[in-house]
Amino acid sequence: MPALPVEPPSAHIALPILPAPLPVLSAGPGVATHAPGGAAPASGSVAPATVRLGDAPVFMLLVARGTKTPEARAREASDALHRAFVADKSASVSRRTESGAQVVLVGQTPIVLLDQEDAAAAGETSLDVFAGGVVAKVREALDSEGRRAAIAKSVFSISLLVFFGLIAFYLIGKVGEFAESGRAFLDRRPDRDLSIKVQKIEVVRPATLRSSAVMALSIAKWLGKFGITYAWLVVALSLFDATRNYTERLTGFVLGPVSQLMERLAGSLPLLVVAGIAGLAVFVLVRFVGLFFVSVARGETPLPWLPADLAAPTSVLLRSAIVVAALVFAAPVVTGDPNGALVRSGAILLMALGLACTPLLATSVVGVTVLFGRRLRLGEYAEVSGTVARISAINLLEVRLIDSHRSELRLPHLLCLVRPLRVLGMRPRMSIDVPIAASAPQDRARAILSEAGKKCGHDPRLDLLGFDVEAAHYRLSALCDSLDGRHLLAETAFGDLSSAGIALARAPRAVSA
Repeated sequence: MPALPVEPPSAHIALPILPAPLPVLSAGPGVATHAPGGAAPASGSVAPATVRLGDAPVFMLLVARGTKTPEARAREASDALHRAFVADKSASVSRRTESGAQVVLVGQTPIVLLDQEDAAAAGETSLDVFAGGVVAKVREALDSEGRRAAIAKSVFSISLLVFFGLIAFYLIGKVGEFAESGRAFLDRRPDRDLSIKVQKIEVVRPATLRSSAVMALSIAKWLGKFGITYAWLVVALSLFDATRNYTERLTGFVLGPVSQLMERLAGSLPLLVVAGIAGLAVFVLVRFVGLFFVSVARGETPLPWLPADLAAPTSVLLRSAIVVAALVFAAPVVTGDPNGALVRSGAILLMALGLACTPLLATSVVGVTVLFGRRLRLGEYAEVSGTVARISAINLLEVRLIDSHRSELRLPHLLCLVRPLRVLGMRPRMSIDVPIAASAPQDRARAILSEAGKKCGHDPRLDLLGFDVEAAHYRLSALCDSLDGRHLLAETAFGDLSSAGIALARAPRAVSA
């Protein structure tokens, strides 16, 4: 049998068929990915990288995946973890399985993709155990960073609270200094610079303008302090989570009514403008009436039907009547509402005057009778409760008298209804009691006393009040020109009796007429 030819060995070697590369797993943005069949450097040939949250390390990545080194994977995981922490600090940490690998998530944000190679590099035989450890570390890191952030926020909030408190105290002090500077400025200004004149007519007096400015400064000072305190309180409550809800309540409690008031004022702005013009007109009229009667009282504007001493009370009555009439009668015309607030204010004002000022109104009614009935006149002398005094002024409420000691006695008109007022006229009759010794010539003594009365006053009278074994008691009186007539009468009588050698009684006793 012939030998078959043997083929020489072929140089062609059959290669095994390799599977196609697997596609890259997708786990969303920011997640380190791994292609199991892709070319990657060996685990020991690259340096491990740490995933961090802030400055705190969370876990380590030891192997590279695809073209990403452990450092790139750790950087992407750190960025994803930081975004998840900022989005929701209390989000749950979980994991899910995708194509044999596990993805660690914080809320709905994927952090990192882990597979068996990561577990093996970390010394773990089970991917579930390794991924569970990573989840626990992420949860612990989130809690720790949350506590640190809360402490840092609290410290920062307390620092802001103290800082804003210092600013508030500084501003409150500055508001007080501004108010004091304003008052000092007003005190330094002369009266001629503080009056408001229209065509040489003084509409607002310096005293009124000064007192109004001082009151406005005081109100502005307290409003400024309240506003600064309120702003600090709102800021302080908004700095802390536990008190932030109270900020809205406080703002609504304070600013709500103010906002509603401003809305109502804006809605009634045309009416307020008209009412302001009407009020200004009434003020100018009242001021003009007051200035007119002041000129009448000074004698600059003589009125045949009104004496100068009645100008001041007439001015008060007329100005009060103008104000009440403006509220009661002119207010419905201006506002167009017969039952408006101004009309009710006028009615309430009348009722308040009637109820609260009953004694004052009664005194005024008696004063009107005394003034316009000419019951008393300036310069006359009157006696009340044993005191003789000269009438210096009469107004609607009282009579003012000046006694011998130059003291002012104010007598309400209503008191005259229960206590009589003795009118002595323009020359009061002043009297002194003189005891003459019984041994002295009585005819000579009476003549000397009568002559002394003629020297000191008019219409002298000498009355014998009584006598006994020791003395005769006389009362010498005369119409004097002033309250000093009593002293002058006593000095003259004593001097004349002494010159004539007429002795007085040693122990005079008071004798009633």
